[in-house]
Amino acid sequence: MRPKVVVHAQISLDGCIKGFDDTGVYYRLAAQFNAEMVLFGSNTVSAAAEYFNPPETEKDFIKPVIDPNDSRPFAIVPDSRGKLWNLHLFRNMEYVKDVIILVSKTTPQTYLNYLKERNYDFIICGEDHVDYRKAFEILYNQYNCRLIRTDSGGILTNILISQGLVDEISLVVSPCLVGNSNPSLFRSLSLQDKIQLKLVCSEIIDDNYLSLIYKIV
Repeated sequence: MRPKVVVHAQISLDGCIKGFDDTGVYYRLAAQFNAEMVLFGSNTVSAAAEYFNPPETEKDFIKPVIDPNDSRPFAIVPDSRGKLWNLHLFRNMEYVKDVIILVSKTTPQTYLNYLKERNYDFIICGEDHVDYRKAFEILYNQYNCRLIRTDSGGILTNILISQGLVDEISLVVSPCLVGNSNPSLFRSLSLQDKIQLKLVCSEIIDDNYLSLIYKIV
């Protein structure tokens, strides 16, 4: 068994993931899923450090004490190459309880030591890359996770869809066209066969945004 996986993304009308105004609609709708875990792409985490990267403190080496009544999700981050050395940024976010890292058998030992020294939970699954199906099964069985929401710039989203690991796609359509200078959500999606979708919800938000939720048939 694995958790239900919902891809949640905001796009322009021409399918791009950047170039539109951030009005908070995306996160307001994201909260309605009540996901136990949010899966971030490693590129998303890496990009965050370009804007905000405070130094670590002694507190960042201590595992947070989790209140059983805390309804915030865990952040899940795949990093088989061991390139993210700024995880304290996410551990200290007010929106998550803590961070769990997905690695593979070829992840450098120096990076695993970094995780151990800071008391991060990590799951080794996969040979060279993260085996997401196996990782999700572990999150289901060992962490009692029943719903994962993605927060990714597109590459990770496309991997999960192509591997048959996505159950629903939630799109927040912004009322603008931004042009092909910005990346599209499904730019790296490679499929052998067409995927059929069923519309389960459509709603106008703030008079100008469109929320669409499709179930993968």
